[in-house]
Amino acid sequence: MRFRNDVARRRMTAFRALVLFSLTATLAACSGGEESSGGGAGKSGPSQKQPATKVSAVTVQPKAVQVYGEYPGRVEGKQTARIIGRVNGVLLAKNYQEGSIVHQGDLLFTIDPKPYRATVNQRKAALASAKASLANSRRIYNRTKRLYEANAVSEAERDQALANFNSDQAAVQQAQANLESAQIDLGYTHVEAPITGVTSLRDIDLGSLVTANQTQMTTITQLDPVYVLFALPEDDAFARRKALSEMGKQTSDASTREATIITGTGDVFPYKGQVDFTQSTIDPETGTVQLRAVVKNPENALMPGRYVRTRIRIQTIEDALVIPNEAVSDSGQRVNVFVVGEDGKARTQAVTLGPDTDSGRVITKGLEAGDQVITSGLGTLRPGMPVEIKPADTSSNKDSTAGASAAGNNQKSSGNRSSAKDNQ
Repeated sequence: MRFRNDVARRRMTAFRALVLFSLTATLAACSGGEESSGGGAGKSGPSQKQPATKVSAVTVQPKAVQVYGEYPGRVEGKQTARIIGRVNGVLLAKNYQEGSIVHQGDLLFTIDPKPYRATVNQRKAALASAKASLANSRRIYNRTKRLYEANAVSEAERDQALANFNSDQAAVQQAQANLESAQIDLGYTHVEAPITGVTSLRDIDLGSLVTANQTQMTTITQLDPVYVLFALPEDDAFARRKALSEMGKQTSDASTREATIITGTGDVFPYKGQVDFTQSTIDPETGTVQLRAVVKNPENALMPGRYVRTRIRIQTIEDALVIPNEAVSDSGQRVNVFVVGEDGKARTQAVTLGPDTDSGRVITKGLEAGDQVITSGLGTLRPGMPVEIKPADTSSNKDSTAGASAAGNNQKSSGNRSSAKDNQ
């Protein structure tokens, strides 16, 4: 009986302890939940303000900018000479390597000179005969003239002697001219290069008959310098002419006449060209104006027929508002930029784009001087979001700061090493 009473008391004591522990745990949980909910309400109550987004921005200011344009062009040799035989004859020799560079005066072909050398000799003999006749008629005229003065011959005889003398003088001149013509034809049997350039394949084989002024023998193309022909659209050509007219330096403004050549691989040709010709009329079929630039080509890198791009200055825009290209958002229907409002929030501004320049994109409408245009973080930016403009970094400041911090770190590390040694 006593044993049962002890067991019952123990069970009651354990039950009371369990109930007390449960009540304590429940009170603790309720107290913790109130504190956490109260703390959360305290944090979320006054701090509903959205944090500012850090962005980069530029302040637009009017300035003068140069507008350039790139246009497709084609390379041509400055001169192209078609070598045509000047005399009839059989082609005996070719004195150059096809495709090689020849210089002005180099011997290219030899046409059989024997017939023309014989003609020269004939003309020399004819000239000598004419000179002998002239000498005889001169003696006769001088003698007849003295006799006429002595009333020994008639006036008719004197006039006849004078006529013979004048006729022989003309015969000598005729013979001299015939000799020179024969010598010229003899010289034409040696075909020389009229210009310096690169030769093409020969157009006639050795042993063939050359017909005077008809048979083409080869072609020589001058490669240094070369011409680059390109065309400007009508509007760009008008802007260029207007700029030249306003400056009044059409012949002396070197930067306006300068042309940069860009090859098909995108590389810039090392030699600048000079625009030496502008067509005075517009092509009615294409609506363009033809231009030509002269470009030095000492290594013959620009071959005739090659297509390139030509970059020239079109005009100068005064007081232009220019922004970086990355600041422009084009949705296809309208073009916008993000600007910082007076309240420090981002807002969109519709703009009208002008020409693209090396400094950025010209804005013709929508911005004013002093506007701050956002250039970074445009993907996450929304109108009305507060923004904070990050300070502009300069390379000099970065370098000096980096140098100072590196020096400081070195000093700190050396000091730490010395302290460690002292402690040891």
